[in-house]
Amino acid sequence: MSIPNVKRDRMIDLFCKLVSIDSPSKQEVKVAEFIENHLAPLGVKMWRDDAGVKIGGNCGNLHVRMPARNSKAPAVLFSSHMDTVMPGIGIKPRVDGDFIRSDGTTVLGADDKAGVTAILEMLQCLHESDMPHGPIEVIFDVAEEIGLMGAFEVDLSQVQAKYAIVLDGEDMDQIIYKSPSANRMVYEIEGIAAHAGMCPERGISAIEVFAEAVSNMKLGRLDDESTANVGTIEAGRATNIVCDHLLSRAEVRSHSVEKLEAQTKSMSKALHDAVAKFEREIDGQPRRVVLKETVKREFTAMDIALDSLPYKVVSEAGKMIGLDMKPAAIGGGTNANVYNAKGLPAVVIGCGMKQEHTTNEHLAINDLVQAAQLCLAILKKNHEATLA
Repeated sequence: MSIPNVKRDRMIDLFCKLVSIDSPSKQEVKVAEFIENHLAPLGVKMWRDDAGVKIGGNCGNLHVRMPARNSKAPAVLFSSHMDTVMPGIGIKPRVDGDFIRSDGTTVLGADDKAGVTAILEMLQCLHESDMPHGPIEVIFDVAEEIGLMGAFEVDLSQVQAKYAIVLDGEDMDQIIYKSPSANRMVYEIEGIAAHAGMCPERGISAIEVFAEAVSNMKLGRLDDESTANVGTIEAGRATNIVCDHLLSRAEVRSHSVEKLEAQTKSMSKALHDAVAKFEREIDGQPRRVVLKETVKREFTAMDIALDSLPYKVVSEAGKMIGLDMKPAAIGGGTNANVYNAKGLPAVVIGCGMKQEHTTNEHLAINDLVQAAQLCLAILKKNHEATLA
């Protein structure tokens, strides 16, 4: 028995409706309501957890369960996130041949509403067919784009699935099995204010101190496993005041925990060295700026074995629909990092998004259709494994 036919036009229409709903991180409730209304005729079980309350958002993760049909296969979890990055308000999708794009003033939101669309089409196709399949669990999570916050709040003790498939990748012929750990740092420098025109020597500029520190940091691509970036800086009150406060956020990512920690410490050392360098005497007293820094592990690296159950099932499913699946390592974090760290084996598959997080983001329609086909093939291969 083959997999059910995926309906291309239906998927295009559904995707365009989804991205037209504003859903910045922590404000996903309208998307959740749309999904609930869309799935209501299927008779599936749905509920929202308390992630929204815990993270200060207006919506929890949306859970969906579809029971098994004529199968003893293990449960599979499919996952995509409902939030999008900015600029993502008032997205106007347009079909451009074999692609869908925004009007160029916003992102498209294919990250990750392409994944949401593929999962919804999978469920719809199963409802309309008699294809055997094991139990299906779905989590449409919140606040993924600002630190995988929704996934961290998922209680996996309530999840029956034996493995997870995260739809949050680009290329359809790749299985993402490896991604890095990440540290997020917040640096706060308290300088000493003074009139910049009358007596600048009585102040110490937080901006100067930070500039000195950054000039001695290794940033960007560090090696084939590691990156570092100073992402934001907020500083100063006026041009005639020596800057007395600076706040910066930075990150380090690496597939090696040792390299991750070494780079984090190196950046910290550059800051402490700069603080010491700018010590000066003011009114006969030695003065220096005050540095406050915090480091938080945002997510932990995943490196799932190529002979693991999810990798093998996805690889066989890909062959079924004509894809030669290849292992891929990426530099970003996904919900799969969280699920693997919690003990649920997970891999990431593509759903056609390109140039995400930019106003040039676009979606390949053929890939979107193939993503739904791949999900159905995964369920078929999952079922067939119990018949061997």
